[in-house]
Amino acid sequence: MSFWANVSYELDFQGISRKELSYLVNIKEMTIHKAIERDSIPSAETAIRIAKALNVSVEYLLDLPTDETVPESTEITKIYKKYGSLITQLEKLPQKEQTAIVQLVETLSK
Repeated sequence: MSFWANVSYELDFQGISRKELSYLVNIKEMTIHKAIERDSIPSAETAIRIAKALNVSVEYLLDLPTDETVPESTEITKIYKKYGSLITQLEKLPQKEQTAIVQLVETLSK
């Protein structure tokens, strides 16, 4: 996927609007809209600001391999791309809260 396709995916996944992103990175909303529409590559500075705002790596947004990823052909990579930031946040929680969240997910999936 392209940079902006990944940004759009993360916006949807995280429930963030383009307007909120524009505020977080101090870029006009119309600029973001046009960049997505044209699928243009942002400057390095803009890419870094967007990645930080979305709590993901620039490499992820650019679809570049990183040392943390496994080969693209595996199902794990797809899952990591989709839930990587969530997993990172979960790992920062105390063990008791992690266990509670896992139990909640297991209960909801039944």
